[in-house]
Amino acid sequence: MSKTNVIEWVNPGPDDILWVYPYEDLRWGTVLVVHEYETAIFMRDGKIYDVLPPGRHVLTTQNLPLLTRAYRLVMGYGETPFKARVVFISLKQFRGKFGLSTRVKLGPRTLYMTELQSFGEFWYRVNDPVLFLTQIAGAVREISSPMVADFIRNYFVESFIQEISRYTAIDIYSNLSEVTARIKAGNIYDVFKQRGLELIDVKIGGVSLPQLEKMEKEDPTYGLPLLLAIQKGDEDKVLEIVKTVEIMRALGRSPAAGWMGALVAMPGLLQPVVQQQAQPPQPPQPQQQPPQPPQKKSPVIEKLRELKEMLDEGLITQEEYDKLKKELLEKYKQEM
Repeated sequence: MSKTNVIEWVNPGPDDILWVYPYEDLRWGTVLVVHEYETAIFMRDGKIYDVLPPGRHVLTTQNLPLLTRAYRLVMGYGETPFKARVVFISLKQFRGKFGLSTRVKLGPRTLYMTELQSFGEFWYRVNDPVLFLTQIAGAVREISSPMVADFIRNYFVESFIQEISRYTAIDIYSNLSEVTARIKAGNIYDVFKQRGLELIDVKIGGVSLPQLEKMEKEDPTYGLPLLLAIQKGDEDKVLEIVKTVEIMRALGRSPAAGWMGALVAMPGLLQPVVQQQAQPPQPPQPQQQPPQPPQKKSPVIEKLRELKEMLDEGLITQEEYDKLKKELLEKYKQEM
């Protein structure tokens, strides 16, 4: 039991949202000091009874009527000491930091989704201490300021992810301030209110698209224009680049496009190519004539094919191609 006759939350930290008085054996006549922007709540067996506002209170049966009535039923009138838990709750404004990763669509007309990472800050305060403590008491392992702050931050991140996932990467990049305002005033405000909290403000410090940034580094030919198109809100350009990259991926021509996967928004575009590649090898058909032994391919022919591919990809000029082709054909005639 405490030796002091005064119960007071002394020197709370700037991030302390609540404090639990460490003793549960209380006496009538004890002085309770509740500072400005604080509320003191009396609990017993997980149930909330009386709430005292800021001021200097002497604990009597008059200012704790609900708790007095409960004890009168089980112990008799005015018994002392009596057991109760005193929880101080701060009503000041608090700041929380967040970081998250989720998936969003590139734009309204494409179903392709990419990873989005975001970080920032949010401000909140307790506007209904009884509702807040009722909701929090059953949601955390221990009623302590660090536990409660972690719960609020995780609760915010979960709600924020649900809201930001409604928008596309183009929406977020081209009009971040408007998206932030909509999120703050939307469902996330209501879910905070249901916990006895008021969401005051939200500030997104930054957003990034890690997969597209990776593509930009590996293949800037497509990655850089794609990011610029998203930032400018040019969805037509986004769709054009994504189609090109998907075709290159399907043909195995782009070293950086393999991570993108198939586009759900335009299955008809790649369906013939993908199906052709995905078909299992067919068993050999019965031949009318006995099988002939495989003919040995001339290395000159293989080099001619490679030479044509180099010309098609622009690695050599037409003049160089004609010259090398002539030399290879002369060599091929000598082999025959």
